[in-house]
Amino acid sequence: MLLRRRCFGVDLPSFIVAIVATVLVFIGTIVYGTRSGNAELLPFVKGILPAGRCLCQYSTTFSCDSCLDRAATAPAVLNHTKEPQKGWAFTYGRDDLNEGLDFEQCNAAFPGLFEDIHRATEVRRGNHVTKGELDSFEFSNGMVRAMIYDGELYVLEAQMIDQDHRKKAIAALYAIHRSITSIPHRAATPNIEFVFTVEDMARDPSKPLWVLARRTQDQNLWLMPDFGFWSWNVREIGPWTEVLSEVVRREEYEPWETKEKKLVWRGKLAYAPKLRRALLDATKDKPWSAVSAIQWHDPHSMQADFLGPVDQCGYSFIAHAEGRSYSGSLKYRQICRSVIISHKLQWIQHYHYLLKSNGTNQNFVEVERDFSDLEMTMNDLLAHPEETRRIADNSVKIFRERYLTPAAEACYWRILIQNWSKVSFSPELYEWDNMAHVGEPGHRSLHGRRRGVRFESFVLLETEKQMDFPDKESI
Repeated sequence: MLLRRRCFGVDLPSFIVAIVATVLVFIGTIVYGTRSGNAELLPFVKGILPAGRCLCQYSTTFSCDSCLDRAATAPAVLNHTKEPQKGWAFTYGRDDLNEGLDFEQCNAAFPGLFEDIHRATEVRRGNHVTKGELDSFEFSNGMVRAMIYDGELYVLEAQMIDQDHRKKAIAALYAIHRSITSIPHRAATPNIEFVFTVEDMARDPSKPLWVLARRTQDQNLWLMPDFGFWSWNVREIGPWTEVLSEVVRREEYEPWETKEKKLVWRGKLAYAPKLRRALLDATKDKPWSAVSAIQWHDPHSMQADFLGPVDQCGYSFIAHAEGRSYSGSLKYRQICRSVIISHKLQWIQHYHYLLKSNGTNQNFVEVERDFSDLEMTMNDLLAHPEETRRIADNSVKIFRERYLTPAAEACYWRILIQNWSKVSFSPELYEWDNMAHVGEPGHRSLHGRRRGVRFESFVLLETEKQMDFPDKESI
């Protein structure tokens, strides 16, 4: 006779099966909701979407009014008496493409740009970065260990999971190399060793890692410029200076008065499903909305919905929403003479100290992270066209014509290098061990083996060797 256990009158095996099935359906629903590119989801699915890493109770607000006052009013004049530099002031159209400004010029031209470098420097002031710390890093995908020695850039180690990582890392290395080769006395650049990642977020934020973005609590991380300031291999983007020139050219024959008075946004929902779907919900069926999600691998969606960064400048308002962490699209939106409308940001990039959401120097509009006040904000902006134009003009003056220029980016890299050297160890170009004998493969000197490979040689390596460097089998 088969006996079946019952619990509170319920068949126990059937109860267990029902619970397991319910859990599996629940998990499957979450996976579907987070990965789906469909704009429409059932309310139940939207309600259980996880917020992920957005930690919506946190956001960043900076106060750098004095920085913007200096940048927005009369250009700063250097306080020294060298005749060639006397009275120098940053001038858009003359200096924005000059990647060789000296330290005095950098500080005079871009007040407030180096705030996070100074913050990170103070964190390590009494506890300098050691070689042992860098050695202790668990090297993961998207990470590169590099060294600057006698004004030359060396790659010591690199690990990439795919072509996307590789291209971003190469772009970042090119930008670093450009910053140190653009100055007359490059050999005076401090000798440093560092590790950076091109992943959206650091795997271990407690380490002194160079990153693209950080949260307020990530005090040990050092911010570096986004790889896109060199180039981004994405449809209708490419080199930063090319996008800049295309935007300026576009707005010459499509000025502010001709822009469509709507809010535009394009993006992939899966990067931050709860946050970005809130934007879609807040703009659905609104007469001022040109918001739409795109599905990168769907040819129909790309043909019907894709809108490149230059084309988005044809709108008076551009929405911004963070992705897996930060979103690299913000800088492209900020070079348009348009009003950027962003939710309260959690992730900080290197230039975010210049963002201002109120006052005379306001250069963007801030709304809640759930976009609950977006409709009210849009109605107010549309009702006050002069105020709207002022915010858009401020954005151009602060970002396109100053803080997002190639000159500003190169200055940032050099001051990052300079400050890192103040709180870090001085690296060795050669390493000594029993394997460094005359005649052995890899031998470089009678005194030891040269570490790594020069950047100029690294970029010529086969793709496979770049993605896992050095080859562990050859060591």
